[in-house]
Amino acid sequence: MSFRTVFGLTLAICLWSVAPAMAAPTTEANSAFETGIEAYRTGDIATAVTSWTTAAEGGHPAAGFLMGRLYEVGNGVEKSAYQSFRFYEMAAKEGNVQAAAKVGVIYRDGSKELDIKKDYALAMQNFEKGALAFWPESQYYIADMYRRGLGVNADRTEGLRWLLLAAKKRYAPAHLELARIYFAGEGVLQDRITGWSFIDSAARFADKDERKLVNTAMDKYRQRMKPGETDVAKVQADTWVMENIKG
Repeated sequence: MSFRTVFGLTLAICLWSVAPAMAAPTTEANSAFETGIEAYRTGDIATAVTSWTTAAEGGHPAAGFLMGRLYEVGNGVEKSAYQSFRFYEMAAKEGNVQAAAKVGVIYRDGSKELDIKKDYALAMQNFEKGALAFWPESQYYIADMYRRGLGVNADRTEGLRWLLLAAKKRYAPAHLELARIYFAGEGVLQDRITGWSFIDSAARFADKDERKLVNTAMDKYRQRMKPGETDVAKVQADTWVMENIKG
């Protein structure tokens, strides 16, 4: 899949991944954003960059996210972690949940390159923006914060609740983490059939990159399964998906 296709998918997603913004974008920002969309679709990346920069600075959350993405991968601009973070943070403040997740991870882990120290409170604030807007990646990160006790009291039950919310939105990494938890018996009864059922469901929702993680999990846990158990797990996965996945 080409980068243009991948970026197109990102564009399609970011157009609806917006929580309530602090303020509505200016008329000029909206117009510049649309100009950038048309330019990008025709392959005029330079005009898209100029237009989306104007739109982002005028308070357009999707434009800010797209500029952050362009600087992150170095498409049409020189790759820059600083500029990427600047635009992601700008977009996050205006309500873009994808950008908020990006910013949250940086504050969670810290960045020597950006001279940013770990700040779990800011990480959680950004993750909550997406989680409350039903963005599964943010819900997955909140689960991680609770399960590891990062800035909050460690709470496996609360972490499991957030993981399940993300899993119900077809987020494959959440399914894989649930699989790991059940195989390990980490805060739940150890259950390899339930564990494998979440690997099975993860395979159904994984994108190209996530598929590699699914294959790794299968290779790791397959040897623990007894004859016939993966078939039982598949039926369990079928039932879980039917009961929990809408549409």
